[in-house]
Amino acid sequence: MKNRFFSYKVIVSASLIFALFAFTQLEVLEKVHEISRKAKKGYLGGIENHADNQQFDMIYVLPSSAKKVILETYTFDKDLNLINEKKTEEEIELVRTRYKWFNFRGDEYSKYSLTASTTLGSKLVFRKKLITYKYSWWYGRYNKSIKSLEKVKPTGESGEKYIFRGGAYEVERDENVLVFAGVQQAKNDFVGSTMHYELIKCDKDVNITVIEKIDFDNPQQIIFSEPLQDEEALTNDENPRDWVTIFAPMGGSTVKGAKLSPKTNQYTFVRVSPEGKIKERYSFIAPSNGWRVLQAYEKEGGVYLYGPSITKDVGEKYINQVYKTGLVATTSADAEEKAENNNNGGGGMFGGFKTMANTFSGNQDMGTTQEDIDMMLDELKFTGFTIAKLVNGSAIFATETPIADFNAKSVTPVGQKKALDFDGKRFRTYNIYLAKNGDILINGQDYKIAKSVIGNSANDGSRLYRGTYLFQFDMGGHLKHNYGVQLDQKDTDGFFNKSPLTADMFPAEGNIFESPDGKQVYWFLHTCRAIHDASDVDYGFFNTTVTESWSPLYTFQYGTLDLEKGFSGEFKVLGDGEKKNYYLFPSNYFTQLDKYLILLSETEKGERLLLSRVNLNQ
Repeated sequence: MKNRFFSYKVIVSASLIFALFAFTQLEVLEKVHEISRKAKKGYLGGIENHADNQQFDMIYVLPSSAKKVILETYTFDKDLNLINEKKTEEEIELVRTRYKWFNFRGDEYSKYSLTASTTLGSKLVFRKKLITYKYSWWYGRYNKSIKSLEKVKPTGESGEKYIFRGGAYEVERDENVLVFAGVQQAKNDFVGSTMHYELIKCDKDVNITVIEKIDFDNPQQIIFSEPLQDEEALTNDENPRDWVTIFAPMGGSTVKGAKLSPKTNQYTFVRVSPEGKIKERYSFIAPSNGWRVLQAYEKEGGVYLYGPSITKDVGEKYINQVYKTGLVATTSADAEEKAENNNNGGGGMFGGFKTMANTFSGNQDMGTTQEDIDMMLDELKFTGFTIAKLVNGSAIFATETPIADFNAKSVTPVGQKKALDFDGKRFRTYNIYLAKNGDILINGQDYKIAKSVIGNSANDGSRLYRGTYLFQFDMGGHLKHNYGVQLDQKDTDGFFNKSPLTADMFPAEGNIFESPDGKQVYWFLHTCRAIHDASDVDYGFFNTTVTESWSPLYTFQYGTLDLEKGFSGEFKVLGDGEKKNYYLFPSNYFTQLDKYLILLSETEKGERLLLSRVNLNQ
């Protein structure tokens, strides 16, 4: 599916569709617009609403220069009629000032940064790297590639005293990395390094600055280390968020001889700005001594922490005795970057010898990525799900729900034959929504690990996503309902499909919109429906090269939930009223205009545009 610049000629069809549920009526107006085949390539940069006259603009960005930007703007009214179109060329700085979504900073630029990692002896080391950003005029974003450079240790006394067991934040904007490093007061002082930490900043030239020292009375380990999530559309590279780190008390033979914390379920929350300033640090009690925090989400002045938990012998067992592995990465590199580091681009027959040589020379990244840790933890059988709300230095609540309760409070949509079973295993979360009545809604999804039936399959070892859930908690974190939807994903087999990708390899995040009275919500699931196959042919003098690529095509499955009654209506697929299949734009595929939700999709080849208007005022 291509993003094109449109010349709208005629309205092909207009259909008014009423999806009737047992308890409400969801009204959808859909209009299709013909698209000129002569349209130029570009991308949909943003959607601007005009509430005063009930109109909205679709603003497209054409390939432009470093000084001026070519924009094409198409204006629609609330009834989805095209009422104006214009083409302009403007100074790039004016466009950047006017539109927050405009992120173009040149076709290509580079930055240096660092990866923080550990040695076999748990010492802190860094690896220099060069990050190159190339702009895609198709998607309107930067694709980045990373080239690993030399590996370096902190010099002088720092090289011996710092122990790294996880807790690093790469701030690419500033070309530095922040690290919580354990400090040894003397040689081989492992226990001391669990009680004394330094927050350090290391720049691209490996200059270390100690920002602040953090001391504990008892051994502590980091069990969560991630930037805050929020509703902001800009990426963390473009707009770095605060960094959240959570410490938990340790026990057992690992810290033998140390004075242990009397409370095994007392966690310490630390919030750090991208510049390295500690903004908050305080402790709170959670119901579980084995809480695996998946996400820290900032919403309306509070920070919400949530994730599955294994609660066992609270008051006796510490989190490092509940889990046999660490919970945070011991390298700030992701799986792809680490593989590139260790293989140094090598592969084939001699790839293994190169990796072995790197190991002996000390060039290997010996840290464990978060992906590898999550893969191990996902296989565990969790006993509960814990959610907490933190505000101004204290926990407003911290509540655990047993896994069995999720199935006891399961809600099945109309038309779905059976309820989805939730076992707390192989599960990921996406986002959080606060309802008008104070309820907390968390969206998540189950997955399984792909295994081929005959021979080897391209998706062996991949995550195949299944049912999706919306957990409804009250304002104290107590579970009220668990809505489970079986997704309608086509082309999921892949065995007879030349594409190595299948639709169920892509997660389905949800968007929530509320009715004015707050009694009902409209749940839109962003689901992969098909795989687009694109071939790029390069005709050379002696030979022809064909490069084939695949990308997911998305649509919305949507339905209505009654939050008071715990009832779910039937889920429909966007565009089912039309004969052709329509897929959402890669980004900027919806906007809200007063009481209307406007959805934007097109055919796979991009020759027709479908505008869908959902009336939320019901």
